[in-house]
Amino acid sequence: MRILVVLACLMGLFGALPAHASGLEDVFGREVPLGQGRPAVVLYANRDTRDVLREHAVRFAYDLRRQHPIVVVRVDLRGIPGFFKGAASREIRKIHNDSLQKVRELFLAQGQQPPADLEQSLYMVADNTGAPHSALGLEKGFRQVLVQALNPRGRELARGPFPEAASAINRALTAPTPSLVSVR
Repeated sequence: MRILVVLACLMGLFGALPAHASGLEDVFGREVPLGQGRPAVVLYANRDTRDVLREHAVRFAYDLRRQHPIVVVRVDLRGIPGFFKGAASREIRKIHNDSLQKVRELFLAQGQQPPADLEQSLYMVADNTGAPHSALGLEKGFRQVLVQALNPRGRELARGPFPEAASAINRALTAPTPSLVSVR
């Protein structure tokens, strides 16, 4: 009987852990601080969806400035041959730097100073196996960006197609009592 109680307690502990534990690194080798005190917006993308991100992601990040989330772009590299993955990671680093510059320019165009911690607010992760994408039902070669909102402890609040779900993600992050919302 004691073993069952211990197992039940362990299962409860595992259920209380954040959905996306830290230990995840971006293309610069920095730890991505999911579940470490700040809300997060995670965009699941691949090379076929980069135009959607170019067109909508910078404004989306700016619109979320009051919630002060970290923004994580998880790039699925399943469709990239192994010998090109290094080049893909270099391209992702370039896109990261270009994105930061565009966000800075948008803040300045709005008459505001960019946040001092802007560098610690954007992370781009090259997922060689695409496992996180698969876990969310995104097959290799998917054509729709998926966006997910996580609370400061790393628990999912909402998810849906991007950019269509952008306003629902914003609402989930600003809700006084966050709860899981499905956006489809």
